[in-house]
Amino acid sequence: MKYFSKKYDAVVLGAGVAGLAFAWEFSQKGKKVLVLEKENKVGGLHRTTWYKGFGFDFCAHRFHTANQKLLKRVKKLMGKDFIKKQKQSRIFLFNKFLRYPFEIPQLLRAMPKKQAFYSIFEFVLARVKTKLGKPKIKNYKEWFEYFFGRGLYNVMCRPYTSKIWKMDPVKLSADWADQRFKGIKTRELIKETVKKILTLNFRSEKIEDELFPDAAPFYYPKEGAYKLAEKMAEKVIENKGVIKTNVSVTKITSAKAGKKIKFSLGNKKYSVFAPFVISTIPLHATFPLISPKPPTNISKALNKLRYLNTIFVNLILKKSQVSKDSWLYFPEKEIIFNRLVEFKNWSPKMAPVKNKTAVNLDISCYRGNKIWDASDDYLIDKALKGGEKAGLFSKKDLFGGFVIRVPFAYPVYDLGYKKRVKKIVNFIEKDKKIFCLGRTGLFRWNNADNSIEMGFELANRLLNKSGDTSLLSYSFKAFSL
Repeated sequence: MKYFSKKYDAVVLGAGVAGLAFAWEFSQKGKKVLVLEKENKVGGLHRTTWYKGFGFDFCAHRFHTANQKLLKRVKKLMGKDFIKKQKQSRIFLFNKFLRYPFEIPQLLRAMPKKQAFYSIFEFVLARVKTKLGKPKIKNYKEWFEYFFGRGLYNVMCRPYTSKIWKMDPVKLSADWADQRFKGIKTRELIKETVKKILTLNFRSEKIEDELFPDAAPFYYPKEGAYKLAEKMAEKVIENKGVIKTNVSVTKITSAKAGKKIKFSLGNKKYSVFAPFVISTIPLHATFPLISPKPPTNISKALNKLRYLNTIFVNLILKKSQVSKDSWLYFPEKEIIFNRLVEFKNWSPKMAPVKNKTAVNLDISCYRGNKIWDASDDYLIDKALKGGEKAGLFSKKDLFGGFVIRVPFAYPVYDLGYKKRVKKIVNFIEKDKKIFCLGRTGLFRWNNADNSIEMGFELANRLLNKSGDTSLLSYSFKAFSL
């Protein structure tokens, strides 16, 4: 067998931002790192595809973080390529576009009067109930109703959540709510909303942005999300790290004081040794690589763990602009896509052709679903019909389009997921030679900043040889309430 090198200090499976962050930090300290990626370029979900001169990210990847040390480091990495943008988004409800995150007074004005009064009553009732003590909240429905009441749950939560996850919110863990709304100043938001309702002051539509982290400014690379991953990869290579794409990893076996990793590149096979393997690939993809095979209870837990797949329908339109928003949300079942992103509003370089724009539309589904297996033409046609229903664009506006399917895009926080994840990850990491990392590798709904932060954290834990090297408990603690 031929080798790149017989030995590395760490081998990273997957070149998404989590794996690249680990490799960057580890190699910066003089360690020898090999990164193996199955796709033809780095980035993972943080990628950009170019079509007829237009850039399409794999959905919306803005960079925002409360970690000022991390922000400073990433800004230094990106330099002038980083644009600071103010987020603006809306949601399509009651056949009109409303601000999102929700401004409840505006939402109540948009509702039919009977529904609005019921929602106000339920909201006030929910506030009274909180004075009686907080119940044990198990699922997303209970979490939302506890804070906002049943009426607003039926409008603000149930339709969109059910559409994305293809399940009733009662079957989603409350962890999803805690993580999704982490950082929202719930008390201040509710106090402001109650004040407006009691004084019947629905004229002011603005609830202060600082109540919502989602409404805060964000950063974005001028040439698309991929540029962040590319810059990180450049740092790894500067530090004498090795990154290989189009790789198929075939086996991970135990060796003296480490692991032997077998993989193929083209028609050639290779084998390398490393004391540590960092896996950012899906848990379902990790298990076939390791030996011995997991016991029955671990296999059962893995079989019950699910990832949500995403289909991206990318359209070039003969319009100068669809909207001024960073993105738009669509809870209605009749509209096939969940969200629309117009990258021209993020950076003009993403849509440089005059009088034309491009939109990215994401559709969630599970593998084997009829939507997942539908033809590209069918998906594009359904997307165009959805755009027409929302009054944004129609078939006559189409200049070009294509479809991308991404499996294992989002971890599904169903009831009982946390126990299963702990059982699976503890099994993989039991000999402290393989470590799970990132959104798909650690089954954690991370944004880019979370994934990068975790990559740095794991690298430093292994470098310092102190504390618990596993990030399992760290991830639940750091990125949940």
